[in-house]
Amino acid sequence: MIQVLEKFAEPTRQSRVAIGIILIKFFKTTIKAFWPILLSLFLGRKSGNSFVDYVGYAALGFAALNVIGSVLTFFRYYFHLEEGSIVIDKGVLKRTKTNIPFERIQTINLQQNILHQIFGVVSLEIDTAGAKKSELTIDALRREDAEAIRTFILEEKDQLAGNSLEEVVEESLEEKEAKTILSLSLSDLFKIGVSQNHLRSMAILFAFVFSSLNEVTDDIEGLISNQFSEYQETIINNSWIVFLSSVIVVGIISFIYSIINTILKNFELRLTEERKGLKLFKGLLNREEISINKSKVQNIGWSDNPLRRAFKMYTLKIEQASSAQADQLKSKIKIPGAYFAQVKKVLNIVFPDTPWKEQPKNKVSILLKYRLIIFVGILPALIIGTISYFFNGWLSLWFLTWIPLAWYYYSLYYNKRSFEMSSEMIKNNKGTFGNNFEIAQLYKVQTIELKQSWYQTRKNLSTVTLYSAAGSMTIPFIEIEKANAMENYILYKVESDERSWM
Repeated sequence: MIQVLEKFAEPTRQSRVAIGIILIKFFKTTIKAFWPILLSLFLGRKSGNSFVDYVGYAALGFAALNVIGSVLTFFRYYFHLEEGSIVIDKGVLKRTKTNIPFERIQTINLQQNILHQIFGVVSLEIDTAGAKKSELTIDALRREDAEAIRTFILEEKDQLAGNSLEEVVEESLEEKEAKTILSLSLSDLFKIGVSQNHLRSMAILFAFVFSSLNEVTDDIEGLISNQFSEYQETIINNSWIVFLSSVIVVGIISFIYSIINTILKNFELRLTEERKGLKLFKGLLNREEISINKSKVQNIGWSDNPLRRAFKMYTLKIEQASSAQADQLKSKIKIPGAYFAQVKKVLNIVFPDTPWKEQPKNKVSILLKYRLIIFVGILPALIIGTISYFFNGWLSLWFLTWIPLAWYYYSLYYNKRSFEMSSEMIKNNKGTFGNNFEIAQLYKVQTIELKQSWYQTRKNLSTVTLYSAAGSMTIPFIEIEKANAMENYILYKVESDERSWM
């Protein structure tokens, strides 16, 4: 490791491939900010005005600025290692120098997009406590250099934490013998793609199409009418056929999109057991390596839906500690498909000292079900039905069908709403058509909050919310005596337990 410190002791530039990576970033930012304007100019230009007059010069100007900016950014970016810290010196018009102590570093991840893979380089991302985004991103490094820097920082961090050099070396050797505990084959990815939420993909597709049309013209109805004027009578007479055909076409496109997107994002997904935790590898066009420190894991959740349950698979979510200011998404690692045996293996690795065993289920009060049916089912149906009666007459009775639907929906929800608690852990169970489970260690709870509405006070009920460094867990409508006993026990566990969770 001394060689690593010596190699990067002097200010060092990134690989020259970083120029292309930075250029692509600039282009993506520009297109994201200005695509509605450019699209409007291109599709909505008036006759007699050329494309070059409106868009060409602007596009060339943006391109020139992006090229110049990426080159200057590359030549004005340096990094080097010091004893106990990494230093970044960057900036074109405004220079900034950032010194990041190793003890503040939370995770070090490697990423590869398609350009990285072509040139054999990686992007090194370093996250620190309180950083909303990656505090340090080196856009392009040789993989050997990036891995050497990551290993050096982690070993220095261990020594600063009090581990001996022999322990650090032993852990390093163990890391080289990483053991795969979960991997997804192409058939697994296909199952996951099939069981995705295709309605969400359809909504995204519709939103994209109509937002694009809105940018091009304010008169969408007129635009469609002009395009299909000669077929207008046929379309009107067969409107239900046109609507049904459109839904089927969009549904097929969304289905194909979900499968392709799942495969691209999770290609060759592999979860391995590393020193102090887990490491996740995934992606085809954009390869990611994400480290998971098991001491930082706050919650583990797994969920399914009817289709995924048919494949006996779960979506696995691992939530790590993050500061209140940090982006919560970057601390949540999502594995889109895992079999229950693999979920149990992850639980045993992350919580080795307190293995989870099924406990008696504690149901929440049935009053929760009745209130949801009344306020989401009965009252809206009666109010909307009454208002609709003055316009549609007895046809408004159709709104009453919402009441049995709401009864059925919230009966399913209530039947699955419960919690389990052992001497060390708590498990939250919920779901409607699917199942959703989350589990946490009691000693990692930072705050416990009991809330009572006016109605809950009358019925001696309370809603309990447990806050940890990764988020919150809420259990509604618990008997107040049980809620107070839970609060007292969890506070006792927090105050008496001496284990570190950061």
